Amino acid sequence: MSPPLLLNKLLAHKKISVLFSVIFLCLFISRTFAQDTVALTLNVFNQLDTTAAENRVQKASKAFKIKCRRLKESVAMDLLDQLELKAKKLGDLRLECSVYLLRADYYSVNKGFNDISIRYLDRAIEFARAHEMPVETAVNIHKKGLYYFTFNQQSGACQYFLQAMDQFRTIGFKNIPEIATYILEQAKFYYALKDYATAKPLLETALQYPIKNTRVKISVINTIGLIYRSNRQYVEAIDYFKRALDTAKAKKDSAWIGISTGNIGSVFFMRGLFDKAMPYLRADYNSSVKYEQYGNAAQTLLRITRISRAVGQVQLAARQLDTAQALINKSKEDVLEFRMELFDQKESLFQRLNIPDSAFFYSKKFEIYRDSLLQRNNVALIEGVKLKWETEKYRSQINILKLRADTDAFQRNAVIAILFLLMIIFLLVFNRFRLDAKRDQEMLLVRKRRVDEKLKTAAESLQQYTENLKQNNLLIEKFKSEIELYKAQTTDQAGTDHLERLMQAHIMTDETWDEFKKLFTRVHSGFFSKLRNKYPNLTDTDTRLLALVKLGLNNREMANMLGITLEGIKKSKQRLRKKMQLTPETDLEQVVVGL
Repeated sequence: MSPPLLLNKLLAHKKISVLFSVIFLCLFISRTFAQDTVALTLNVFNQLDTTAAENRVQKASKAFKIKCRRLKESVAMDLLDQLELKAKKLGDLRLECSVYLLRADYYSVNKGFNDISIRYLDRAIEFARAHEMPVETAVNIHKKGLYYFTFNQQSGACQYFLQAMDQFRTIGFKNIPEIATYILEQAKFYYALKDYATAKPLLETALQYPIKNTRVKISVINTIGLIYRSNRQYVEAIDYFKRALDTAKAKKDSAWIGISTGNIGSVFFMRGLFDKAMPYLRADYNSSVKYEQYGNAAQTLLRITRISRAVGQVQLAARQLDTAQALINKSKEDVLEFRMELFDQKESLFQRLNIPDSAFFYSKKFEIYRDSLLQRNNVALIEGVKLKWETEKYRSQINILKLRADTDAFQRNAVIAILFLLMIIFLLVFNRFRLDAKRDQEMLLVRKRRVDEKLKTAAESLQQYTENLKQNNLLIEKFKSEIELYKAQTTDQAGTDHLERLMQAHIMTDETWDEFKKLFTRVHSGFFSKLRNKYPNLTDTDTRLLALVKLGLNNREMANMLGITLEGIKKSKQRLRKKMQLTPETDLEQVVVGL
């Protein structure tokens, strides 16, 4: 083998050896790091032995969230198993309950919205209830609502927030540690859905309890001012913005000084007081840029730009709009409304500068962003409707449960007294009841006999009336025969008309129909109402014919009674069959008898 080939072979073996060494070193470092991480975490949990009971949950949660959230699932769950055993050994129910929350937190961080986290949250609630821990039960229900809110499951969040708030009120806010935090988290939920009517009272309530973080307190005061501003209650808004500004100045918080100052300026701007607004807006803008709050800086600059345009400083406004656009591009916040405002102003600016192409370009952009904003707001509106529905449904359930509880308590407290009273008055009541029952029975029998007699009388009257109708039919037939015979024997028209008038007197008139209908209804009380409900298209003439059918009259008798021909009766029945939509094999008389 030549020296170059030998050298190449040696070098190749050396590279492979180095590669394996590097891989082994990486595996060793990784394993050592994992072991060190687990050991470090275990050491943190071991320190709980000497930690005061009221601080254990907070310390364990902080340690887990910092060091264990991104570990492998098996490692993280094993550590939590160790923590659960430690909690049981210490007899610390609060710490044991918190393990379920940490498990839920782990899967939430690594899987997002998932059923495993929900199951662990439910187990935390069940554990607290089973061990009669009302504060922890309410807090865990609240945290389940917060979990749903974090992943934009607003209806679910609403349900659990309402349930938690009811329990907070039952326990008493002053008896719950860090109650301000829970109230503010719920206020944030309602504020995000623009339900300001619910958010504002919660924010005001939170201010009545200790808020350790001064910046959070300033934010609460400022948010109440924003709600007043959105409702155009400018006096109240200015008051809260000034309170936020004073608190920020006392704590020398430059960022919040700038934000509060800008909000005061925004109120003057909305009221059209541009001279008063400008100093506040400039201060807010400079502060926002300094602290890299680019979204707020862009919003403030857009307000300044409107003032520049209003006073005729067009070129300045154009430069300000370019700067605002750059700030919007740098912002990591939700800037959809700011972009829409930017394009709206650019369209107006280019129209004023008589550059129609650019004005049209920004007009189209404005419409696109406006549609996006409307779509988003519509989603928020839908969520608001769902939220209201969930609220009402939950309130209804709570009222029902309270009513049941009150009823159960009343029944439980009253049952002994009722039984005692029943024993005393039983004989008197029973005797009185027996007499009343006997008297009522006798009265019912009397009433029944009267009803039976009336019905029997009505049936007999209707039968008699029907017989009279048949007698009339015989007379009508006789009159018809005599008229035909008289016409054949004489040409005296006056005599013929006289006989026809006599025959007409026996035909059913409206007056006789009304009399007949009253009598008919007494016997067949539901007949006409059933006809109207089942066949609404029938006329009065139709119902009159069907009533005669109900009495069992034949075609000729009905023709005589109604003063029409036999053929007319047949045609009327055919029309009735069509109106009633009867099939060819269905018998009209059977249908009428069944009504």
